[in-house]
Amino acid sequence: MDALIRSLEENGIGPKGNVYAELGSVWREVMKDPEQAAHVIGKLLQHLGPDRILWGTDAIWYGSPQDQIQAFRTFQISTDFQERFAYPALTDEVRRKIFGLNAARVYGVNPDEIRRAQAFDPVARAREEYRNDPQPEFVTHGPRTLEEFAAVQRAEQRR
Repeated sequence: MDALIRSLEENGIGPKGNVYAELGSVWREVMKDPEQAAHVIGKLLQHLGPDRILWGTDAIWYGSPQDQIQAFRTFQISTDFQERFAYPALTDEVRRKIFGLNAARVYGVNPDEIRRAQAFDPVARAREEYRNDPQPEFVTHGPRTLEEFAAVQRAEQRR
């Protein structure tokens, strides 16, 4: 992080520059240490600003990013760190930007149009139907016994 910040400063690149930070593996690693996470996010906010940070995921390598999303949704830069290091607060508005509004701007996506289109798509209708009449199924998909697992393996080997 310090090398990135030094590079930005040496090249006169600030919050209005054309440099973006993407939180993929970085957040995954630092979320385990709240102090380190506060420094990483605080420095990015301080030097790039809230409009130049994008949410990313390395889910292809590490699996579902849900724990990372949940951690970032609730993460705070402490008041002490804000005062000692002049880090901005990580507000809900800043999180919304990082989670997608910044990327939408970069890629020319209009979030309001997307929300309107999604309001009536098949997934939204199914979600609303479920909310009105939840009937969860607790079905186990895939093999449930060693014998069923072995059968799946044999079938895969024949392919």
